[in-house]
Amino acid sequence: MSKDTKPRKHRHKRHYTFMVISGDSDGSTKRLHLDHFRTQVLAYTAFIIALIIICYIIYSAITIHSLRAMNADQKVQIDDLMTASSTLEASNDELETKIQQLSAALNQRLEDEQVSAEEAETLAIPSGFPLTGTASMTPAADDPNETKVTKITEDNQDTVTGNPIVLLEAAAGNSVIAAGSGTVQTVTTDVKFGNMVTIDHGNGYLSIYRNSGDPLVTEGSQIDKGDIIFVITDDNKTLGYQIQQDEQYIDPEDLTEING
Repeated sequence: MSKDTKPRKHRHKRHYTFMVISGDSDGSTKRLHLDHFRTQVLAYTAFIIALIIICYIIYSAITIHSLRAMNADQKVQIDDLMTASSTLEASNDELETKIQQLSAALNQRLEDEQVSAEEAETLAIPSGFPLTGTASMTPAADDPNETKVTKITEDNQDTVTGNPIVLLEAAAGNSVIAAGSGTVQTVTTDVKFGNMVTIDHGNGYLSIYRNSGDPLVTEGSQIDKGDIIFVITDDNKTLGYQIQQDEQYIDPEDLTEING
């Protein structure tokens, strides 16, 4: 038998039937017939939809995992920031405490310095008594043109001329001391008393000590109130004491603490 006489196979169209059972009370059913092409389209569509759903689920899972990881990282960062904030707050409190302590110390130091300055200013005023122990005091006048100082009495108090000076008679064993702190300006000889020491107190005041003893201070040296200038012996019991204020002689009795 030749090839042309062989019987041909017939391709049969496939039909698919989808039954949908309704919920009607009469029990009727409905059938939906789809050919091969429509069936394939439906299958591919269902596959694509399923693939999209799966991809969405995977993407959602990855996104959720990433968000959870980010949330965990942010929580760790927040905890670190809170720890750092607590540390900074503690450091800030410590610094504030130190600042308060330093401020209090500085204020106290300023107060102490102010008190010290006021005390130094007070000590620089030659108001102290220029002798240790007790002494008799006689007001007098020192005329540069005379060879001796003139004691002031009731008879000559209206006519005497010269710079004011007080004559102090002390017992042996006492000392001539600085009436205030300052700098020894000069140590010179004195024709009327023997020696003269002048102290510059740095505030317009000069105190002048005139005695025949040997000076125990030198020019330019710093001296504190109460430092010894002369030692009183039987040979130098008389001290001539003067004060200048702004280059003008003043009466020492106006400034000196007599009971000092």
